[in-house]
Amino acid sequence: MEGAGRASDLACHLFAPAAVDNAPVDNAPGIGRSEARRPWSARNSGEAATMSLSWRQAASCAAELVSGWRADEPGGLVLGFDASGPRFVEARGLASIEHGLPFGLATPTRLASITKHVFCAVALREGMDMAAPLGALVPDLPEAVAAVPLGRALGMTGGLPDLVESFGLLGVPASASFGRATLLAMARALPRLNFAPGASISYTNTGYRLAESALPAPLGALLERHFPGLGFFYPEDETVPVPGLATGYWRDAGLGWRRGRYGLNYSASGGLACSAEALMRWSLRLLAGQGGTAGLWEALTRSGKLRDGRETGYGLGLSRVPLEGPVLWGHGGSLPGYKNHLLLAPELGAGVIVLSNREETGAYRLSLAVMAALAGLTLPPAGRLPAGLFAQADGPFWVESTGDSLFLLGAQEALTQGGGGLVHGLQAHLAFAVRAAADGTLEGSLGHQECRLLPVPEDAALDPRLLGDWVGEELGCEARLTVAEGGRLCLPGQPRQWTALRPLGPGKALAERASPPSRSRFALWLAAPDELRLVSQRSRVLTFRRG
Repeated sequence: MEGAGRASDLACHLFAPAAVDNAPVDNAPGIGRSEARRPWSARNSGEAATMSLSWRQAASCAAELVSGWRADEPGGLVLGFDASGPRFVEARGLASIEHGLPFGLATPTRLASITKHVFCAVALREGMDMAAPLGALVPDLPEAVAAVPLGRALGMTGGLPDLVESFGLLGVPASASFGRATLLAMARALPRLNFAPGASISYTNTGYRLAESALPAPLGALLERHFPGLGFFYPEDETVPVPGLATGYWRDAGLGWRRGRYGLNYSASGGLACSAEALMRWSLRLLAGQGGTAGLWEALTRSGKLRDGRETGYGLGLSRVPLEGPVLWGHGGSLPGYKNHLLLAPELGAGVIVLSNREETGAYRLSLAVMAALAGLTLPPAGRLPAGLFAQADGPFWVESTGDSLFLLGAQEALTQGGGGLVHGLQAHLAFAVRAAADGTLEGSLGHQECRLLPVPEDAALDPRLLGDWVGEELGCEARLTVAEGGRLCLPGQPRQWTALRPLGPGKALAERASPPSRSRFALWLAAPDELRLVSQRSRVLTFRRG
């Protein structure tokens, strides 16, 4: 992968700084000096308060990581900032290939899921009760969905299936054009939960769409009411013009750069657009408790808890990085052709923003590497696991290890070495901690749920009980799939597509659907003799019966 495709794959020399480097680097424009000037030193404590920061080192690291973004290709920027404003900006490439426009500090781009914490700030200012069940806010929800508390729905522990991933499993791509009312109706048709509220954690956008529908006025109007002058845009969908907006791109191996497409109505889960400068100004306002944000940072970064009391590290639209050292909170954002991350270190008085309009950018790892360079931190070493497929003997869980990363029910995360032989990830919403046992199994936890995963032999045969025609009637439509001899699957949707299945042991098989620029991986799981369920990281509720 080229450029900043994965920051962890690129060299960035992380030496502890010898002294404080407070001078802005040469490429930091003289803007943003008048807002949020209250020093953050009052927030600092302990070791973090005396930690030396090297902005030059961070800028050098950022420049190295984005050096592969060519001037005639899509690119983006890395912005380092503190209470005084920008300390460095490393911008590369084009915001628009078609018009030859460079990507800069003032270039608006789609924030995607960085939107979440901004919505939660609005919800809190509107007095929405995080303990209230969704059914008290949104009418006509299924009983199980209606019972989920709002705080769990927004904090990823409510068990809500992700709507887009659910209908993607049925063959409806994210490039399809669906309006707000249609998507809300589909959310009301979700048949059940992925897991009992508070039992686990799994990323989902559905709670944000439902919660937004309960607002007393459009989100854009409420943003301006509570936090005026942000410079945020909230378009209804991709057809609404946003002045100067960067175009998102992905690279086709045969045809070169292509524009990313997202036909769905945007929601509070990921619809905002703004520039890096505007996002920095909002972050400074939030951290300083100014401009109507008093108390919000503390509320947004209050970690959620499972029903047994364990903290998840995910708050309200912000996620804590599970590393030792200074506390880091942030969130990423991904839409076709856009990859972003906001990373804030309140104890250090520093922040890093990565905005990119090229699909391959590994924005999270890039931001971590730059923050580590800034503070002289050494990131933990990469973890290793035996390569191969692993699955529960009796249950829906499955993973695939590449050796240095794990596909957890289809969602990929790089492995980080932990203590006691465990490896884990660095994202709170994709929690796992596993080790390779002497008998070849993987043991530990997935989504904070204990599990034991057996290695799947390379010559494993497809369970014949999966064969046949299956019919599902979820989300208000009929869908069909066929499992044929020879391990072939005819996927739901139109046109009908055939793909190869990979056995996962008794009652399970792994399938893949190509949907450029991404691909989805999911399992067929025989939950009962005549009940087949589709299982992915964000959706585990779609059920098919023999046709």
